[in-house]
Amino acid sequence: LLVTGGSARTSGLLTRLEQLLNDFHPVTVCGIAAEPPLDEVDRLLQIGRQKQVTAVVAVGGGSVIDTAKAAACLIPATGLIRDYFNGERRIATRGLFCAALPTTAGTGAEITPNAVFIEPSASIKKSIRHKYLVPDLAIVDPELTMPAPPDITAASGMDALTQAIEAYVSLQANHTTDALALQAVALIFTHLQTACARPDDLEARTALAEGSMITAMAFSHSGLGAVHGIGHPVGSLLHLPHGRTCAILLTPVMRWNQSATPEKFLKLAEICGYNDAATFIDAIERLRTDIGIPADFRTAGLQEEHFDFIVRNCRSGSMKVNPRPMADADVINLLRTLM
Repeated sequence: LLVTGGSARTSGLLTRLEQLLNDFHPVTVCGIAAEPPLDEVDRLLQIGRQKQVTAVVAVGGGSVIDTAKAAACLIPATGLIRDYFNGERRIATRGLFCAALPTTAGTGAEITPNAVFIEPSASIKKSIRHKYLVPDLAIVDPELTMPAPPDITAASGMDALTQAIEAYVSLQANHTTDALALQAVALIFTHLQTACARPDDLEARTALAEGSMITAMAFSHSGLGAVHGIGHPVGSLLHLPHGRTCAILLTPVMRWNQSATPEKFLKLAEICGYNDAATFIDAIERLRTDIGIPADFRTAGLQEEHFDFIVRNCRSGSMKVNPRPMADADVINLLRTLM
């Protein structure tokens, strides 16, 4: 089962992939929705079971890879993805062989044990997690990310930068995750603007691809933080791309967290060439603006009537490892600043 994003057809990548995999008799599904709903996984489950596929190859962004690796895990099992999303069934056995080749530098989904989906009827966005969701093979080739347009590069890169920063300041961080996360922050912060401005710059694309991958190595062990905790309900409710949501929330949450672990924020600043955390946070805001991401959710339609839903659905594991606790009132106050 060959699973790709919709752009693979227009770029010619799909034809190349089908030729490379011709001896394996590929069954192709081209086009997976961004911020994938549960039905996208069920579509692959139905095709995979009907065609009796024996392996899954995912070539695309995080949404494609998450959908494909969940399908690879569940095609030999029983039930639909909703059963596992709601906790009614548990992943019990290893699934089909799965290979993942990312075409964006953002989620690190090619090496993570989780997959994120949306239940549209309830606007609930969350992840399913299991060690069997980690693909058997990950091929991270920077050249595959070159066709990504600047807006996708920007959002994906800010997602990866957020993941790296949150992994570094997480309450579950350790020396290993710290080393990975710091290196990822330096790579992504230094090269993201260049990759957006010059998409064919191989040095910048390589740095982002490596940064995204090692970020995933870090946060798979350390967890994330309040940006992701708050970002999931905000993104699902307002129908915003995940990376853009993270980019808007990142600096307000950093300012909130700074007092809880000042030494780590100073280290983040220094590795990116700044003398203090406040100046570094300002630099991230300039980067976000320069790559075309707004400073708030005003144009996305955030209203006070949304606050109750966001507060009720932000209490994920990410919030538990955020370095500074956030009460419901703190979440609401932060959201008010972004209206």
